[in-house]
Amino acid sequence: MMMYIPDGNKQERDKYNEIWTTVPDYRKISPGLENVERFMKIIQPKLGERVIDIGAGECKAGLEFEKKGLRSWYLDITDAAKPKEVEDSKFILSPLWGDWRFSYNNHKWDYGFCCDVLEHMPPEYTMLCLDRILSNCRISWLQISLIEDGFGASIGETLHLTVRPFDWWLIRLGTLGKVLDARDLLNAGLYIVTR
Repeated sequence: MMMYIPDGNKQERDKYNEIWTTVPDYRKISPGLENVERFMKIIQPKLGERVIDIGAGECKAGLEFEKKGLRSWYLDITDAAKPKEVEDSKFILSPLWGDWRFSYNNHKWDYGFCCDVLEHMPPEYTMLCLDRILSNCRISWLQISLIEDGFGASIGETLHLTVRPFDWWLIRLGTLGKVLDARDLLNAGLYIVTR
C-alpha cells in the first residue's frame, strides 16, 4: 500500500499531475539520472546503504542507485510519473514540506538525493523543505537550478517558484546544517550538506 500524506496544497499536486501526463517532453530530461555517476564518485556510498530520491518524478535516479547496490526509496508530490517497477511501499506521496520523517521507521536515510527540485518549492516553504531533508538524511546531495524553467508555460504555470542565486541557497543551508561541499555549476548549485 502506498503511503499518502495529506498536505492541503492541491494546486501544487495538480500542476505536477498535469505536466507529467500532458507534456511528453518533460520526461526527456532527468537531472537526477544525470547526477548519479557524480554522486557515486564524490560520495562513494557503501553497498546496501539507503538513499531517498527526493522529487523522484519517474524515479530514474533511484532505480539507477538500485542497480549500483543501494537501497532506494522515492518521494514526490505526485505519483503521475511513478513507474510500475517501483514498489508502492517504497514510494512516499507527499510534498517536500510535508511530514515524511516517519517514513523509514523513524530512522534517517543514509543519503538524501534531490536534483532540480528545491527551486520548485513555494518560497514560503524553502526553509521547511531544507529542514525536512536535513532532518531525515545523514548526508544530503542537493542540486538546485538557478534559472527559470522552460516547461511551465506549456500548462500555463510557473514551475520554478524559488529562483535564487547560488549564495542565497548556501546561506540558508549553512544556517540549518554543515555544508561539506558547495559548487557553483553556473545554471545550478550543488550542495552536499549534513546536520
